[in-house]
Amino acid sequence: MKNNKFIWLGAIAMMFLSCDMETDLEVVQVEDPSSIQIGIEATANKIYQNWYQAANNYTGPGLSLAVMSDQMTCSWGNSGMRDTSSEPRIAWDNNSTYGSSGITESFFNSMYSVLADSNGLVAGIIGGSNFSDNDKVEALARFGQAAALGSLAQVFNKVYVSDETGTLNDGLAYTYAQAMDLAIQKIDLAIIAADRGDFTLSESQINGNNYSSAEFSKYLNSYAARLLATSARNASERAALDWNKILGYANNGLDFDVTILGDGYLSWYSEWNIYMIYPGWARVDLRTINMMDPSYPDYWPASEVTLPPATSVDARLASDYDYKSSQDFIANRGTYHYSSYRYKRYDSYTNTNWQAYHPEFLAAENDLYKAEALMRTGNMSGAAAVLNAGTRTSRGNLANVAAVQADVAAAIHYERIVELGQTGLGLAFFEMRGLDLLQSGTLLHFPIPGAALDANNEDNYTFGGSTGVAGQDYSNGGWR
Repeated sequence: MKNNKFIWLGAIAMMFLSCDMETDLEVVQVEDPSSIQIGIEATANKIYQNWYQAANNYTGPGLSLAVMSDQMTCSWGNSGMRDTSSEPRIAWDNNSTYGSSGITESFFNSMYSVLADSNGLVAGIIGGSNFSDNDKVEALARFGQAAALGSLAQVFNKVYVSDETGTLNDGLAYTYAQAMDLAIQKIDLAIIAADRGDFTLSESQINGNNYSSAEFSKYLNSYAARLLATSARNASERAALDWNKILGYANNGLDFDVTILGDGYLSWYSEWNIYMIYPGWARVDLRTINMMDPSYPDYWPASEVTLPPATSVDARLASDYDYKSSQDFIANRGTYHYSSYRYKRYDSYTNTNWQAYHPEFLAAENDLYKAEALMRTGNMSGAAAVLNAGTRTSRGNLANVAAVQADVAAAIHYERIVELGQTGLGLAFFEMRGLDLLQSGTLLHFPIPGAALDANNEDNYTFGGSTGVAGQDYSNGGWR
């Protein structure tokens, strides 16, 4: 990825050119309209795939976010995992020469490429282009705008922004909150297009699926709830979110799982998830096991080489987690990485050469946004009812939760860590971040990649350890 450090500049340039609607129309008039139309339609077909691969790539932040959250653990140096999960936490090395710089650079570049393509498609529709189905193309393109901007706002502290009208804010970066507001505006437009339309998304657009426009609308609503709920950098920001708006999205959201069919590591695969579940790589952090068995250590005892199996009233300890009596990790890299469990729930994905379905967005995730929104707007009985009708009881065989705020809040957090593991990018990290639970010194967001700052002649900066503003750029509390 070092050779691609300036891709983002090309993507932004493409973005600006594609948003010049008069230029686009003039080109269409002098070239063969049918060939251009076919090419543009092909771009629309790839919007979701390009976002999905950018979000789930090995050379992206997924692995580091998982281990920084203490949902998972790994001492291997791949994709910055050893550095970002080091204890005590250290500042992120934001130099373009850093060996793991690709985890932010690649993600950054790829999301801007998705944004450029999406902006061009929307500009074409506004400029009068007639696609085979304008509602479908607009719904996909607006999703691409929202997903690119929203993903960048989830991960980075600042975001360079543009849309179909061109560059915004005179090229100066938005804050993550401003960028997320724009992402929500775009996904609202995607929902409108999907609700207005009568189309089916083919398997070429979302692999292994044929979602109707109504089903895609449900996904868009759930994705909007995800973006809003995961945007907060600390507990105060999370409490201040517009939970009525999140509830509205969740009420119109998914009642089915969005799963993507892998094609054997060719064009559709969730690579960071593969490394999280593949034997010999990551393991489940003991904090997660302790949540299921409170008698079990939540941190590896320095004097121990092995631990016995845990026990739990939660049936998912047996169905989703695989006990191991030995360690794969190297002791001198920190025994705090040790764990006696790996995640096995999605072994079918690795055991079939990545040609099985893997979840990108579980209906259970939408239920948890609904439950939290009900809780935060004062409807404890409603929140408890959602939890008690969900996977907590159907898969975990756990007792019903009482309609008491402390119990409801604890159950929501528990389900996010236990049930949603290895699905959407960064979900455990965003959950821990929004509750002030990340270990002290853990960065709360990445800086704009050093290569992009260099190319834009901006000063380098970073976060983590004690660098940045405490509680806003790095955690100053945490579960330990």
